[in-house]
Amino acid sequence: MSLSANIKRLRLEKDMTQEQLATKLGVSAQAVSKWETSETYPDGALLVPLANELEVSLDELFGNDSVTMADISSEIMKLIHNTEATERFNVARDIGWQIERGLFDCDMEIGKRYDPNEIKNQKNSSYILDDNGFTIVSNGKEPFFSVFPQPAEGYGHFLNDKDDLQKIFAALSHTDTMNVLIYLYHKTENYVFESAVLERDCEIANDQINMVIDDLLTLKLIWKQELTINGESRVLYYSRPSHKLLAVLLMAREIGYKGAYSLQSHIRNTPFLKE
Repeated sequence: MSLSANIKRLRLEKDMTQEQLATKLGVSAQAVSKWETSETYPDGALLVPLANELEVSLDELFGNDSVTMADISSEIMKLIHNTEATERFNVARDIGWQIERGLFDCDMEIGKRYDPNEIKNQKNSSYILDDNGFTIVSNGKEPFFSVFPQPAEGYGHFLNDKDDLQKIFAALSHTDTMNVLIYLYHKTENYVFESAVLERDCEIANDQINMVIDDLLTLKLIWKQELTINGESRVLYYSRPSHKLLAVLLMAREIGYKGAYSLQSHIRNTPFLKE
């Protein structure tokens, strides 16, 4: 579509008259009319203000549909940089939602933003699952976006450490360990304590405390330091509440969700693990 046709189309989409657009740009209505009939073209100095008034990019104004990764990266960085720090993670999550829509290859309204209020009615995930990988887009209380591209060798490489994985999930299966985990996540990093503090504050039985400590070390939530104070041997622990484990716990909640959400695509044919 030509520049003239784009100017007319975009102006009409905004329900704006030629006179109104002309006033905003400081030109005559006759000038706008000539732009839209290809008799003349806007002065170069007016192109950016014109695009801004029509709320489009210069590429869209000129009908340029080609988009490069460099263009996208630059625009995303500028968008986040120009966003208040308190809102940047919400904007990043919104970008993730647009990626999900793009992967789904659907004809949804362009520019429609992710609405966190959707969680009031929709508690299930959106996901894409095909032979190129999968995504998980949570719409639970703690929304997140994750993308897992398909490795050439499949996902089986992580099973090389299956013994370590089993230890992690075994540790999380213990009630006392989970209670202490929650307790430590209420503390700041490098909170210093002795095991007796956990026995007292978390009501851990004396014969269970060593198991709990071992679990915490396995989960890398604490690190241990042996000291000699006033000639006495003491063992201190420093808390290290990890965002990685928190991510695992948040994602684990998705396993229990059932039903459908607005975007779900399940067309994978190959096994997750390869021989």
